[in-house]
Amino acid sequence: MLIAEDDPHDVTPLLRAFKKRPAWKIAVVDDGMEALDYLFKRGKYTDVWRPDLFILNLNMPKVDGLDVLKQVRAVPYLATIPIVIWTVSQHFMDIERAYGLGAAAFVSKPCGDDEMQQCAIAIRTFWDKARFLDTEEPVA
Repeated sequence: MLIAEDDPHDVTPLLRAFKKRPAWKIAVVDDGMEALDYLFKRGKYTDVWRPDLFILNLNMPKVDGLDVLKQVRAVPYLATIPIVIWTVSQHFMDIERAYGLGAAAFVSKPCGDDEMQQCAIAIRTFWDKARFLDTEEPVA
């Protein structure tokens, strides 16, 4: 799983939820450009794995989450990665654009720590039951 979130406080509940046994393999980046570098295997990310799940904040530095979503969906090899938007936004336009660009889910972050942890656990519970496509990179 790849988490793109610039607020460490908002990463913590996701890490807690997804590191419970069986633990998911997790990478965390803190801005939109770094997320794109990871997914496109650029710079320091040339040897990374393709995530089965991508949790993406909308309000990211350098490149915002909707632009990241749009660029990822334009590449067939990456287009099948489920992308969960994890954001404070509850604006209809953000929700509409995210789904229009191919988000698998749009989750508005709750305010309190307990609620945020419960939300992260709910995301994990769902994706533990989901089935993913083969993630082998195509051979050129």
